[in-house]
Amino acid sequence: MRLRQVCLVAENLEPIVSTLTALLDAEVCYQDPGVGFFGLENALLPLGTDFLEVVAPVKEDTAASRHLARRGAGGYMLIMHCEDGLAARECALGAGAKAVWQHDENGIRATHFHPRSVPGAILSIDSMEEPEGDSGPGLRWDWAGPDWRSHMRDNGIVGISGALIEADAAGAVAERWSAVLGLPCAGDASPSIALEGSALCFETAPVADPVFSELAIDHAEPGAIFERAAELGLARSGNRVEVGGVRLEVRAAKA
Repeated sequence: MRLRQVCLVAENLEPIVSTLTALLDAEVCYQDPGVGFFGLENALLPLGTDFLEVVAPVKEDTAASRHLARRGAGGYMLIMHCEDGLAARECALGAGAKAVWQHDENGIRATHFHPRSVPGAILSIDSMEEPEGDSGPGLRWDWAGPDWRSHMRDNGIVGISGALIEADAAGAVAERWSAVLGLPCAGDASPSIALEGSALCFETAPVADPVFSELAIDHAEPGAIFERAAELGLARSGNRVEVGGVRLEVRAAKA
């Protein structure tokens, strides 16, 4: 199972997307009209063959607008890519996760789960059948549009390497995600769930509700991002930059 796409929520789309494209030296690969079903507009940026999405509400009384009212801008959704979305769905439902949206068309099996049943973020677990003759980099990912590969840049970004959920009972939240994903959880003080090429980590923090607070990426030259962060006036602590209501950890990619 792979953390293929992460989603941030913002009051307004354009300002944060402009900041992220400048910070990451990336370009928008897709704006999905389908998210209008959820009362949203969005934009996606490639992170290697993974993706960073930003959504903003365009209607009142949406899940996103309620999240903004309660928590403000920041981490919103974690989308996993797996081989068998139907089996993953059954595992999650069997562990007590509550499905709030399902999509079973065109070789896609996708399920969104309510964050009250999987605390910290909206979780989606998706699979997509590979089309014959597709030889481009990365596996199929329809949520990023029909030609996302043409928007990839040689910008040093290798991909997503992790996400962090903070909670006042991090161990219990980690065990909950472990059961829903059907993956083992390791560690006591700072538990984590190993994913393909990344990890989902949990830390204890004095927060009212569990929150997806940090995203990690691997980069060939982290200093380039830190230089652009300074130019953009973004706060930085060590190898972390504050942007869009989350901390972006920039890790040096292994040679």
